[in-house]
Amino acid sequence: MKFILTFTMKPETRDTAIARFVKTGGQPAKGVTLLGRWTRADLSGGVVLLESHDPMAVAEFALAWSDLMELAVIPVLEDRELTQVFARAKKEAA
Repeated sequence: MKFILTFTMKPETRDTAIARFVKTGGQPAKGVTLLGRWTRADLSGGVVLLESHDPMAVAEFALAWSDLMELAVIPVLEDRELTQVFARAKKEAA
């Protein structure tokens, strides 16, 4: 499953967050694949696209940064997966 993680940097912890990122590369926990990361040009926050079959591993990644940033983790579906949901719903309604 894919997850979108949004983050907002806290001004008072920004420098610590940057130092941690430089040190660790911001890599996710074992069992989570980083598909992409985009940070706002003003460094106020950004978006991370993750993939994992283990939501606890995604939570572990979020926990590793939650002391320095405001985070939201949202499970998402790709269009082809959503199409399957629509097809199932149509069959059940018939």
